[in-house]
Amino acid sequence: MTKENLAKSDFRKDILYKRNSLSESEIINNSKIISNRVIATKEYQTSKSIGAYYPTGSEVKTFDIIKHSINDKKEIGLPRVIDSTKIEFFKIIEDSFEKIKFTKGKYGIFENSMSTISIDKMDLLIIPGIAFDLQGNRIGYGKGYYDRFLSSTKAKYIIGLAYETQIINEIPNNDHDISVDVIITEKRSITV
Repeated sequence: MTKENLAKSDFRKDILYKRNSLSESEIINNSKIISNRVIATKEYQTSKSIGAYYPTGSEVKTFDIIKHSINDKKEIGLPRVIDSTKIEFFKIIEDSFEKIKFTKGKYGIFENSMSTISIDKMDLLIIPGIAFDLQGNRIGYGKGYYDRFLSSTKAKYIIGLAYETQIINEIPNNDHDISVDVIITEKRSITV
């Protein structure tokens, strides 16, 4: 393991521990604040197509963003793991969040399994992470799905969602790591 990968692994464990230590009420309340901040951005307001994610574990909950997007008649897609190296975003085809048929996909992450409409260009992509730094770099779960997706897909604007405890000063990165344009937490928006 390289020194950079070892450092990322240490950050990943430390920040994941902090994130998993948040209470359920902290997760719900902070997620609501973060979602409202996203919905208020110019990038969200002007977007026609959005990629989001179905939250797992202690990740920032995106349900309000997904529901708002459906109500606003925006094209919104959620990721689906295709194979060991690839994710694709599939459009939510239902007209309300409650009608979506979610099934557990790879790694136990819920996917909107009824859709066959792939979205490969989006105005706004909203992504999770374990840690983010002040330059917009992120540490994910280490599989590289989002970096590979972003290297082959055009997203005009990328927002990373995190709790304030997930922000660190600097993450070691390399050439294939893709940074976000802004990080939104319950306390601030960090534009990079």
